[in-house]
Amino acid sequence: MELDGQYLKKRLLELSRRAFEKNIVTFSNFLNLNEIHICCQSVREFYSSFQLSGGYSCAERQMAAFVPDALSYAWEYPINAVLFTPAHPKFAEDLSHRDVLGALMNLGIRREMLGDILMTESGIIVLCAESMADYLTDSCTKIRHTSVNGQKIPLSDFQYQPEFQEKESIVSSLRLDSILADVCKLTRSAAQKLISEGNAFINSRKIQQNDYACREGDILSVRHYGKFQIAETGGVTKKGRIKYRYKIYT
Repeated sequence: MELDGQYLKKRLLELSRRAFEKNIVTFSNFLNLNEIHICCQSVREFYSSFQLSGGYSCAERQMAAFVPDALSYAWEYPINAVLFTPAHPKFAEDLSHRDVLGALMNLGIRREMLGDILMTESGIIVLCAESMADYLTDSCTKIRHTSVNGQKIPLSDFQYQPEFQEKESIVSSLRLDSILADVCKLTRSAAQKLISEGNAFINSRKIQQNDYACREGDILSVRHYGKFQIAETGGVTKKGRIKYRYKIYT
């Protein structure tokens, strides 16, 4: 469940204050894109610095770690990965992200205790709070009609590189509404509606300005459409349109 903005901000401030007063690192639960945006907006009110991680590069759901300035010990995020594989591969179904999330929700697990769910060739990887890892491996034995085995992987041993498709295209400008319309295959007005409704995020920050200028390296997350990265911009056609390359995260 997405937390109310004011309640979330209050909770993050409390974590920051505790980190400062007790000189310890404190952690939030997993935050979604909108909650990460609220966290970043609140930075000037925090009592300590903070960092974000979801267990791997470019994770969408991330924990905030509040770190006091004079810290005297090494720390790591309390995140584990759990790898689920079919108990009987011959009879395994083609499972979706929704199937996995539904199975976990049916176990009574709160969404904020879970990070990204990754569908890979080696199996289904669920990032989760360290405190939930044993429960997941013991309790999640079936997804839809497929029996599964769970294996806990400490974050220090976890490696994952997102897969993506790369495409080339041409746009009239690098404005957000123009880029979003192109990568999501929408009309310009439909793209502007998504932006105005708060469904577009650049580098985990909610952007509601149609004329935001996108740059190389920007990661664009669009609710219900997916995640994209602008890989390279450059080159202009005879009609003055801009050539660019982008990655679609799969």
